Amino acid sequence: MKRSVLFATSVAVAALALSSIVASAGNLASANGQGTLDDGARKFSFSARTYADGSVKGQANLVNHNFTGANGTSPYQLHIDISCMKVVGNIAFFGGTIKRTNDPSLVDAVYFSVQDNGEPGKGVDMISRVAFFDDDPDTTGDPALCLGNEPNDGYLPLEPIESGNIQVR
Repeated sequence: MKRSVLFATSVAVAALALSSIVASAGNLASANGQGTLDDGARKFSFSARTYADGSVKGQANLVNHNFTGANGTSPYQLHIDISCMKVVGNIAFFGGTIKRTNDPSLVDAVYFSVQDNGEPGKGVDMISRVAFFDDDPDTTGDPALCLGNEPNDGYLPLEPIESGNIQVR
């Protein structure tokens, strides 16, 4: 009798722990979106998620037809591996490293932010321009510095997107 009560109690505790893990996993931060700025000349897309172990994984792409990279190739293209995300309400801050670009002078850690202001995304959701750690090729910034950003700190000013939608959860 004691064994069956102990076993039933152990199963109940394990089930409660598992349901707690599943519930908390459902509340982990995520953000994604796509859209345009500058009369459609600047196109962006991104997706990032925080995992149960605290790690962040994601990708971002930027194509800017108004900018020519250092090697003369147009349009400017940037692909970011996102490894840092901080969500404060409806704002998400990101940090990552350059995975691919056609401008070899811009290869440091990169940061940007977004704001989800509801539906429709066009004209109400916002995104910042990307900011690089510094201009020194001998230093490399830490993407985790995105954790120090706060809304209204002025570091990554936001502007409304012209088309698309941003979701921050």
